Amino acid sequence: MKFLKFWPQVLVSMMLLFNGCTRDDICDPNEATTPFLIITFKDNLNRDDAKEVVGLSVIGDYTPEAEILTEVTTDSIAIPLRTATNNTQYKLVRAATDTSAEIIDVFLANYQTEDIYINRACAYKTIFNNLAFSENVTDSDNDSASWILNYEINQTNVADEIQSHITIYH
Repeated sequence: MKFLKFWPQVLVSMMLLFNGCTRDDICDPNEATTPFLIITFKDNLNRDDAKEVVGLSVIGDYTPEAEILTEVTTDSIAIPLRTATNNTQYKLVRAATDTSAEIIDVFLANYQTEDIYINRACAYKTIFNNLAFSENVTDSDNDSASWILNYEINQTNVADEIQSHITIYH
């Protein structure tokens, strides 16, 4: 009987609790957010063929130990660009093998940022326009030969993650 006495209060509290959240307070996980830079790796001799990089590590410039990938073997990567500045520098490190030493290539991505409002729950996303790419930027730690032989910018605007933005030939 005592429970019935508090039942209306519990019911009203539950209604207020569930009524407080509306559908637009939760960001849909399928909603597009700030895109990553998509880089694909291809064979320099046969440019239509994907070619894996063995033991690839990617290190960002925003902290001393900003290792984004650690010794993976892949033919494509998705890496974040800095939203607070108009450039991001990365070291692409190809691990040592039986026949070659570790090789470090440094690249600099320059771009212009643009914030786009998505909705109340997701707020803003940043897209990157006018992408430019410089490979083997001066780096005092980089005394090795380059493993990147050429590159091609496929899309100058990084607004989604559907297609590759840069192709690196090695």
